[in-house]
Amino acid sequence: MFTGITQEAMWLLAENRFHDSKAFYEEHKPQIREGVLLPLRELVEELAGTVLDIDPKIVVSPTANGTVSRVRRDNRYTRDKSMYRENMWVAFLRDKKAFECAPGFFIDFSLRGSVYGVGYSWAPPRLMRQLRQSIDEKPSAWAKAASAAVEAGFAVAGDRYARPKKEGLPPLLDELANRKTLSFEKFDPDPAFFGSAALVDTLKEAFRTLAPIYRRMVEVTEQELLSRGEE
Repeated sequence: MFTGITQEAMWLLAENRFHDSKAFYEEHKPQIREGVLLPLRELVEELAGTVLDIDPKIVVSPTANGTVSRVRRDNRYTRDKSMYRENMWVAFLRDKKAFECAPGFFIDFSLRGSVYGVGYSWAPPRLMRQLRQSIDEKPSAWAKAASAAVEAGFAVAGDRYARPKKEGLPPLLDELANRKTLSFEKFDPDPAFFGSAALVDTLKEAFRTLAPIYRRMVEVTEQELLSRGEE
């Protein structure tokens, strides 16, 4: 059972990032595995039932589909060429090969704090065009789902377009429609947030609250895939 991740384990992860050395990592790999990776896999297993109740197509294997992040960064396409990360995440997504733009539930944490919620893993312009069309067709459903998330303390996130793509919408729908990507996030600055078994129930409640907006977002993904197939 997941009992939390200690701050000592996260300090070791941060120290590994500071040294950015394969030799340092190999020396401390067993402690990082025991203190961080294995607890995250336990967290995935405890959340799996709740996630599958929301969407049976989500991958819940802790060793597949990027569900648990790796300590070693993929820095091939980034300016930051450091080898190791000091933050870790859990992400529940549909199969990324079949649903490349699918939304997912996530928690990302480090000693700086934790961010958790739901959002698109990647949102190309064609997907956001489909989202705006969906808002046009089902404004009440979108407003209801987004309101439930916002009332629970989740903030709408994602870079906004410099020039709105859609005007004349109510404020909340405007927040959704005029972004380059979309997520609903909550931040907890306390490192103790991930240091307790209570995290499991917190995330279960959060994911259930976010389930309606997740379903709206995954419907957009399905519609976008269908429209691509018809081209």
